[in-house]
Amino acid sequence: MVSETEIFTWILLPILIFFARVGDVSLGTIRIIFISKGIKYLAPLIGFFEILIWLVAISQIMQNLTNIYYYIFYAGGFATGNLVGIIIEEKLSIGTVAIRIITRKDAEELTNALKKLA
Repeated sequence: MVSETEIFTWILLPILIFFARVGDVSLGTIRIIFISKGIKYLAPLIGFFEILIWLVAISQIMQNLTNIYYYIFYAGGFATGNLVGIIIEEKLSIGTVAIRIITRKDAEELTNALKKLA
């Protein structure tokens, strides 16, 4: 018979470590993007939660240094968190788009129309 402690140790805790790591790495990716885009007031708030989640995950690793199973889930969460962070960034569409228009005609009318739209 499997005890509740064994279920927690071998199933629940590794899954929690994995998802905590996915969360903190995803937040880290978004935070770095916000910093690079000059969104300076939201980045520290995201950083706060990123590190809070990381501390919870790493504390479980430190309490169970002999369990290599946790290391695997921690590393898997890191890798998955990078992917999830990139996907979130794509969905947010914060990136910069540059369009170059080369025309043979006078572009003053086009330039003025684009300035009005911006």
